[in-house]
Amino acid sequence: MLGPDRHQLDTVGLAVELEVNLLAGVLQLRAMQDGKIARVEELTRIPAEVQDTLITILSEKTLPIPELNSEVQAVKGFNLIATANDRDRGVNDLSSALKRRFNTVVLPLPDTVDEEVDIVQRRVASLGAALELPAEAPALAEIRRIVTVFRELRGGQTADGKTKLKSPSGTLSTAEAISVVNSGLSLAAHFGDGVMRAADAASGLVGAVIKDPVQDRLVWQEYLETVVKERDGWKDLYRACREH
Repeated sequence: MLGPDRHQLDTVGLAVELEVNLLAGVLQLRAMQDGKIARVEELTRIPAEVQDTLITILSEKTLPIPELNSEVQAVKGFNLIATANDRDRGVNDLSSALKRRFNTVVLPLPDTVDEEVDIVQRRVASLGAALELPAEAPALAEIRRIVTVFRELRGGQTADGKTKLKSPSGTLSTAEAISVVNSGLSLAAHFGDGVMRAADAASGLVGAVIKDPVQDRLVWQEYLETVVKERDGWKDLYRACREH
């Protein structure tokens, strides 16, 4: 069976980009008209032309609509906050003009593994309750393993400081660790016995680490063979990740 040709793929990609741009504009417009705060997630992943519209919105509190030869003036109370990961270069880096229009607040990573495990555990419990997942709360040891993997690859060395490691291109943030655990819980709930195991977390873990299919895969395979394989009590995680 023949798949879509290059022209069809380009057309789909353009349609998706236009839909994203339109949605972003609608959300900004609604917040301006209602005098509310708009939140933009992953600012560096937004197309450059959408980023450019934010400059006028932040500077003048207006949204020009050239096609209608008109503009929308923001109601008092409107403001905009945005998030971005300083390790994630994303698709479009922010221009210096846009950066100057934000007051930047840097949120540091948790200092210790215990702090990060606690954050992940509490957030996963909250999300599980909200989603009404029919699964047991993940064992603390399973969360600690995932957080340890993230911290070691992020920091470029094992927890004991004895082995230097290569870091992948992704951010491996605490939020992504939460996503990996939550995804594992969902798989355990709907396709397993309700208890999250290494096999449930493996796909999400591999996906979080491997962003670049070539370089990151090499980094991950080296980590699996030199660290995960040799660590006591981690053989199940090693086998599960090797299958992905």
